[in-house]
Order: sequence, then structure tokens, then C-alpha cells
Amino acid sequence: MNEDVRIDEKHEFHNSQMIIGLDGWVNAGKVSTFSVKYLIDKLEAKKFGEILQGRFHDYAIQRPFVSIKEGLIHSYIPPQSSLYYWRGKRALNLILLLGVEPYLNWPRYTDAVLNVAESMNVSRIYTIGGYLADVTPEEETLISSTTNNKNLIDELKKIGVVLTSYAGPTSIYSEIMWKCRTKGIDVISLWSAVPIYIDGIYPKAAYHILKKITCLTGVEIDLTDLKKKAESFRFSSERRIITQSEIRRLLENLRGKRKEKKPTYIL
Repeated sequence: MNEDVRIDEKHEFHNSQMIIGLDGWVNAGKVSTFSVKYLIDKLEAKKFGEILQGRFHDYAIQRPFVSIKEGLIHSYIPPQSSLYYWRGKRALNLILLLGVEPYLNWPRYTDAVLNVAESMNVSRIYTIGGYLADVTPEEETLISSTTNNKNLIDELKKIGVVLTSYAGPTSIYSEIMWKCRTKGIDVISLWSAVPIYIDGIYPKAAYHILKKITCLTGVEIDLTDLKKKAESFRFSSERRIITQSEIRRLLENLRGKRKEKKPTYIL
């Protein structure tokens, strides 16, 4: 096993798929981390190891989290990338990576991810991301997607995603996707737009991302509770918009732009 990976419980897996959710640049609306955390909780996935993060972060920029109560330190939590597993029916296994996008040494971090994937016989990796965009909550949530295997394009079209056309700055997901080409591992990246004024969890995006994930993986999960959470969030955000004039003006401007022209880009 790679020296940057610590495995606490050794398991033998076949027919595995990996789902990755990272905090950082890819995590607008907490779509990336919330979606994977939801799967971990819903499936009761078990933690079996982690990618050791020390060499991948500048703590002056990505600071650890400390808890102190009445003068006594209770916990110290540096950035983490935790690994979980779930054994399903029909010999389907999931490996879930919940972590923080590294600030340093992307190639080495990617090698650690691929080492885990190869040792767990992962045939396909899914990465989940959210990005801020000039969309409104009532609009249809479009999920965009990219892959490293042209043979998967038709599969993506069938589930109703928008195929990405984009050139510009990127995340470590692209490095993972690119390197996996040489390893024979398919990668599908799924992204959702998040309204620019959202500063916390945006459950609507997570719900629609996970609907696509369940279609692609074949994992059967009841998302009813998440759908209700998304609807409740929409109602509460509408009340918030009524009372906050700046957000109301922003949405009115966005709706005006929509009447002029629908956006032609999806990250």
C-alpha cells in the first residue's frame, strides 16, 4: 500500500466503484461533501482507513480545527481524507472518500487515491462537485458531467446530464480523471450549479446529483428524506428572500437575464 495511505481494516473487494467528495474549490453549496456524507450515513458505511494529509496541506492556509472548553483542549482535527466501504447486494461494493482537496502536491495525492482504487479493484470512480452560478432556486437543476472514456458518453446522455464544454482553471478531479486513463479506470465527474448567494448546504443540488449517482451505480437508496429537505430549504429560502432586499434584487436581475437569454455554459 502507498506510504500516504493508512489502512486500519484490510478487506478484499471485487466489482467496486468509488465515490469522491472533497471540501474546497469543488464544494459550493457543500454539494460534494454533503452528498458523500449522506451516502455514508444512509448506507451505514464503515471507515477502514485514510489518506494521510500532512504533506498535502499548508496549514497557514487550510488551518486545522480545534475545540477548547473552559480552558481545556478537547480535540485537534487537521484536514482529513477518510476512506469508507459498503458491501451491497449482487456483489456491488462502494468505496467512499470524504476529504479536503489538497493544497499541495496534487500528483502525489492522486497517486494515493489510485493506489486505493487499484487495491480495492475499483473499475469506476465518481467525483462530485458544486460551483457557484447565476441561477435561481426555482430553475431546473441541471447536472453537468465529464468522463475520461468516450464509450460512456451514451450512458451519460441516457440519464439526462449536460455534457461539459469548458476550458479554464480546474480542480484535482481533473488530475484524477486524467491519470486514470493510464490505469484503465473509468471516471465520471458530476457537477451541479449552486445559486451564488448560498453560503451553506444546498440540498436541492445534492438530491439531483445523488439521483444520477444511484442510476449510474445501481445502488438502491431511498432519497425521500433528502427530497423533503430540499423542498423545506426552498420554502425557508423564499421567506428569507422576502425579508432581505439585496438578495431579492439579485434574483430579480437574474430572472431578467433569463428572459433575455438562457445560459449556454455548464462547468
